[in-house]
Amino acid sequence: MTVFFFFAKAIVFLTAIVLLLSIRVIVFNNIAIRREALAKKVRSTLREAFQGYLRGEIHVSSFSTPHGEERFLVGLVAQLAEEMGEAARKKLRNIFETTGTHFLVQRELRRLSHSRSWRRRQRAATYLPYMAINHVIIPPLLHALEDKVLMVRFSAAHSLAKIKAIEATVPILEHLSAPAVWPAERTIEIIYEMGSEAVPTLLHYLTQPLSKDSCKVFVIGALGLQRARQAIPLLLSYLSNPEKELRIQSAKALGNIGGSEAVTPLCDSMHDTAWEVRAASAHALGLLKADRAIASLLGALGDSTWWVRYNSANSLAELGQKGVAALKNALTHEDRFAAEVSLLVLQEYGLLKICMGTPQP
Repeated sequence: MTVFFFFAKAIVFLTAIVLLLSIRVIVFNNIAIRREALAKKVRSTLREAFQGYLRGEIHVSSFSTPHGEERFLVGLVAQLAEEMGEAARKKLRNIFETTGTHFLVQRELRRLSHSRSWRRRQRAATYLPYMAINHVIIPPLLHALEDKVLMVRFSAAHSLAKIKAIEATVPILEHLSAPAVWPAERTIEIIYEMGSEAVPTLLHYLTQPLSKDSCKVFVIGALGLQRARQAIPLLLSYLSNPEKELRIQSAKALGNIGGSEAVTPLCDSMHDTAWEVRAASAHALGLLKADRAIASLLGALGDSTWWVRYNSANSLAELGQKGVAALKNALTHEDRFAAEVSLLVLQEYGLLKICMGTPQP
């Protein structure tokens, strides 16, 4: 009997605990829902006010942020600036100077320099371009390029590119040149974001004997994305560089830029010892759309590497009528690999009829 009462009391006790925990969860959920509803209302009100300010309907001095809700300012300003462009970004940052919220700028500057949390440092590096003028934020962002955490360095570099801080071009190159742990494309995109104003700096970097090869890879890629025709002579010289990655990026960049002067050098690169260079050159020749590249591309249909064969066939298809005719003729090539890749690409482009299982040019 005693054991029965013990178990009964234990069950009642556990039931009471479960009920209390359930009530607590319900209460906390209700509080969270109300807080989120209030936050949503505050964000909506501030967003309407910011939009009115950008349209010139509201003067910046009339802004009043509810006490304790200043945390919404930074995110909203950044969001609107991204949606509405550079002019909006420059105008919106005035809000922090004239609404008594300049302390938010100082707080983010302190976090960028002193916070032990790398996520806070990254957040500060991301948001500062939306909060203060360039001469205030460029020095700390440059310093943040030396941060021990790669993501912080990346955010600082992205922000410097966003505000077109040309003086940061070389520091960005040097502090993000870690291809083993960071995709080269990401750094190239950051440098590209600097715009055409950075082209002279990039060209100068390529001519310096002490410049790092790992950084030149990013420079060449960015010049290609910028379609900087003034870079063509330098890029042509890099097609014969001892460093394979520089040859690859130069071929890619020349294809992006265009220009008939690159056709013959790229045809020569179809004989490079590195298959990656041959593949990049084949792709670039398709972008240049020069008929005189047909012979080189046809010769590469039998390359030992599949990607070289495929890029060559694909470029022939891109060259128009003459390239397609050459590709169809290759269907009867004595080299089985050349015939197979020609068939594959012609089918992909819908340039081949299939009759009773037999390809018809």
